[in-house]
Amino acid sequence: MGKQELTKVEALKLIAPVVDDEATDKERKAFMDFIDKHDDVRNKYESMKTLKSVISSRAQRVKAPDSLQEFARQVGRKHKTESKEDAPIYDLPIDGPANQDKQSSADSSAPSQSNTLRVITGIAASLLLVAAAWSYFTFDGERPADTSTYNVEEYAYEHFMKHNGKFVEPTISTASLGAAEIQMANNYDMSMTVPALKDAEFKGIVYGDFVPNFKAPMLEYHLPSQDQYIYIFAFEMDKLKEFGRLLRHEEAVNKCDKPEDFHIRNVNGKHVVSWKWNDIWYAAISNHNGNTLASLVEPLQFDP
Repeated sequence: MGKQELTKVEALKLIAPVVDDEATDKERKAFMDFIDKHDDVRNKYESMKTLKSVISSRAQRVKAPDSLQEFARQVGRKHKTESKEDAPIYDLPIDGPANQDKQSSADSSAPSQSNTLRVITGIAASLLLVAAAWSYFTFDGERPADTSTYNVEEYAYEHFMKHNGKFVEPTISTASLGAAEIQMANNYDMSMTVPALKDAEFKGIVYGDFVPNFKAPMLEYHLPSQDQYIYIFAFEMDKLKEFGRLLRHEEAVNKCDKPEDFHIRNVNGKHVVSWKWNDIWYAAISNHNGNTLASLVEPLQFDP
């Protein structure tokens, strides 16, 4: 693919490999670049991820209805009976024109019987598929509630890759940490600490969907000396519990107790640093090593 942007056809073909983690890093990056500019393909990608999650977590193998099983048995019995009735019976091999005529007649009827069987089998298979789909996706005539689960660190990575770790236009544009805290409290009823980062410029807060149906702020910083951006996502603990489907890494939850505690998780080659201050959970990501990134967050007081 080189540096050339994917075509829409190529992007559509990559949806399944990306969802199944079978795409190469190069393919994944090209795909993420494409869907950043094409919402229709992004929507198909998000839908496939959600569908895969629902099927893997909720779908169960079910028994076909009795009526469908009886229909299949009747088809089998009917075909077996017709085969016996139509089959020619010979006591001894007979040579000559009479035998040839009978053989020719039998051969000509065989394709017709075979085609009939294929049609009946196809109908039965279609009914089985309809029954299976009905069992998977309906209950008392309704689709099951969306119970997809998401992971904080993995979606922090997704957002970072979506924007290529570059500048994102802030919802709250300010260089003042204090002003950002006040606007978050006033505009979104979220009391939080906006951390200071060593040698970094605060660019503001991007407020939007972190995962479907769950919004969270992204604090954005820039290191001029390295021309690198750092994203820090913040989550209210009560909102995480209420939502119930956005999960944190178990080791991070167990490790982050005191204000100076933090956890580093490697997600596809990027380090996500997590910590907790009061009732706010933070997840930071950049192109830095996890220890280096943690050392930039001044309140963590970490010296690598």
